[in-house]
Amino acid sequence: MATIIEPVRSEERIARPVHPWLRSLFFWPVLIHCALSFVPLYFLSSRTGDFFAWETGSSLSAAALGAGYAGACTMFLLTLPEKDWTSARGTVFAPITLLLSALVLAGVYADQFHFTEGPALARAFAWLWLASLAVFQVTCFLVYKVHNTGPKVADPRGPAPMRADVSIPTAIMGAVLWGLAFALWIAPQAVGDAWAWQLEPLDARMLGAWFFAFGAGAWQALWEHDLHRMRAGFLTDVTLSVLSMAALGLYADDVRWGNALTWVYIVVLVGLLVAGLTGRYMALPEALEAERKAREEEPARA
Repeated sequence: MATIIEPVRSEERIARPVHPWLRSLFFWPVLIHCALSFVPLYFLSSRTGDFFAWETGSSLSAAALGAGYAGACTMFLLTLPEKDWTSARGTVFAPITLLLSALVLAGVYADQFHFTEGPALARAFAWLWLASLAVFQVTCFLVYKVHNTGPKVADPRGPAPMRADVSIPTAIMGAVLWGLAFALWIAPQAVGDAWAWQLEPLDARMLGAWFFAFGAGAWQALWEHDLHRMRAGFLTDVTLSVLSMAALGLYADDVRWGNALTWVYIVVLVGLLVAGLTGRYMALPEALEAERKAREEEPARA
């Protein structure tokens, strides 16, 4: 079923240019933060006590958290070339959810972080990680404030609205992710004992923080209702899913394959993979083709 798009004149579409300093003061610093967190968590999963801000309860927990950071890296890398704020602002709302949640956890579980104990590299990483969280809260606010009050220009693109076959799965995924996030935050010990693998309370809540962030991304996509603004989000979901499933395979001995939550987690990962691939390589090209045809017909209708 083809996407139907009513022709809209370009001057009716409003865009806000991305400020040049956004990349230097926000995109690149957060991307570097995510990359530096991804490497020790995913590739040195068994040595987080030596190379990360805190020692995770298991290698699988570390790798699962690392997959989230890899997804964030994908999002920022794909957003860097964007010139329109409406297409770039997805890198603010979901990350601020994660950063704020992580900052809260750093305060609640301060005694488990390597702030005063552990190898020198781990202590340095812990303080750098904490400082980054605090600074990024401020830069996120400034980025949002400046761009929302900046000059408006005509958007040369036509609309590419989401169809129900994209919006409904997105809404379901957002609800499931937030449901899991709330469960992990409210009862980290109980849910950690019943999870796909054993989760320590800090790891459980940090995993929940990632679910909050990806759920926020889903809600924002529904609010935007424009596939142009989901380009980076599609492959972000794919990255998270592929690396998370690879971690399950790598540490299969730690997985509780008979647990119900194991299969809930796997279904969520498969859902993210399918949604990301079909959105990026089916829904988006179809919408862009419909937009192109609508723009070609616009002069004749004018």
